[in-house]
Amino acid sequence: MAKRLPLIFLLALHLLLSGVLSTSIITIENKCNHTVWPVIFSWNVDSQVSPTGFALRRGEARAIHAPSSWYGLISARTLCSTDSSGKFSCATGDCESGTIECPGNYGWAPATYVYFRINNGGINSYTISVEYGYNLPLMVVPSQRTRTCISAGCVVELNKTCPKDLMKLSRENIVACSSTCMEFDTPETCCTRDFKSKQNCKPTVYTQNFERACPFAQIYAYDDNNSTVTCRNSTDYVITFCPSSNPNKTK
Repeated sequence: MAKRLPLIFLLALHLLLSGVLSTSIITIENKCNHTVWPVIFSWNVDSQVSPTGFALRRGEARAIHAPSSWYGLISARTLCSTDSSGKFSCATGDCESGTIECPGNYGWAPATYVYFRINNGGINSYTISVEYGYNLPLMVVPSQRTRTCISAGCVVELNKTCPKDLMKLSRENIVACSSTCMEFDTPETCCTRDFKSKQNCKPTVYTQNFERACPFAQIYAYDDNNSTVTCRNSTDYVITFCPSSNPNKTK
């Protein structure tokens, strides 16, 4: 007689097949005319994604497996290089780890972010954010589309309309557009202290520049534009940096 499978194995198999322990495959592709270096950061120490950083040349794509309960972000770095001492750094989106991977704590940068929650209460969700700034256009396309699970992105070249005092330059070229919070760090621009509420945290002429271009992205801390997209917990996603020609949001 064959030995019985351990009860814990059977339970885990049941949970996996029922979707409770489901994972999502997130494919990151680069359609920019230059190399980008994606960043994958996890807030939940018990649910991590690896690797945390790598290079994607023009036209390349790479799939990562996001486990159940994963809560993290994905962004991209540009204009990266390694100096004579071996330190790795980037002109935009740098995680300041000094290496191509981004372990440990993460410091915010003027970059375009996607936040993911995988199998959070039985659903997935993602949010496009330019709350800290912008460096690249991107689009997220889910594998299973529904009324609430739709494609979303920020595909307009915001660097071209960036206010002068928010521009980030590299060799006299505009490479990113910072947010007012990142640039000025005041309670009003960062919605802290007396401004830490929906009533007191208001849009500004700066945030309106982002909102006009990317109306479905999260623009500032108390932004109320329904920027979070919810999907079934078995949904996979494709993130495209520099999508060729996509609308801001399509069904």
